[in-house]
Formats: sequence, structure tokens, C-alpha cells
Amino acid sequence: RIQGRNRRCYALLSDGECNEGSIWEAAMLAAAQRVHNLTAIVDYNKWQATGRSQEVMVLDPLAAKWEAFGWHAQEIDGHDLTAIGQALAAARAETSKPSVIVAHTIKGKGVSFMEDDNNWHYRIPTSDEVDYAFSELGLK
Repeated sequence: RIQGRNRRCYALLSDGECNEGSIWEAAMLAAAQRVHNLTAIVDYNKWQATGRSQEVMVLDPLAAKWEAFGWHAQEIDGHDLTAIGQALAAARAETSKPSVIVAHTIKGKGVSFMEDDNNWHYRIPTSDEVDYAFSELGLK
């Protein structure tokens, strides 16, 4: 913006990152500067490294918190491609403040042995597990 370029900037965040003070400092600055070409997307899968997000630090109501910080906030099903496209279009249409899309997701969605299992925050799948996951997702 300072250089006069008309570009959009996207930041992908996790719900766990939203526990960090630096996120909220950046959110306040972006709102104060009316950085309307900024869109943050929060992958809200309800897990953090050490447990459920709500058990580690209560985040709800997450979208309302972003709104209180001066952002245009939307909540969507993060697995719905149509909803993602519509939310991105609404964010582009916002011309007075930054936008955030809180995308509710399920960790490992579509892979039976990974779905909603926080062990996959750390584990690396074996070759057989990758093959099985691909077959479940219809990619093989």
C-alpha cells in the first residue's frame, strides 16, 4: 500500500496461534491502519499441540473477538469450497477494514484413522498409511 500497489495479502493462521499476543498486536495495527486488502484465514480445527483449543485457552467467540479488534469477520465451514470462495469474495469487497475468515475444520477430515486425532499433529504417516489415506480421499 505504501508503494501504491493494489495487491491483496493473505495470512493463514491456526487457532493455536490466536493465543499469541503478537497476533492481536498485528490485528490492532491492521485495523488502526485500515488495511482493507488484508485477509486472515484462521484454520479453526479446535486442536492445539497440547490438547483441545478450549482446554488450553478459551478462544470462543473467536469471530466476535476479531470484530472487537476492528475486523470484518466471517465464520464458515472450512471444508466447503463454495463457502470459501464466497467468503474470499466478501473479504475482497470490504473496502474499509481488514477481513478475517474463521474456517471451522476437522483435523484430518476424510481420513478415518486421522480424523479429529491430535496425534497427527506430530506423527508422520508411513508409506502404507499414505496409500490408505489417498484411497480414502479418492486420490488413488
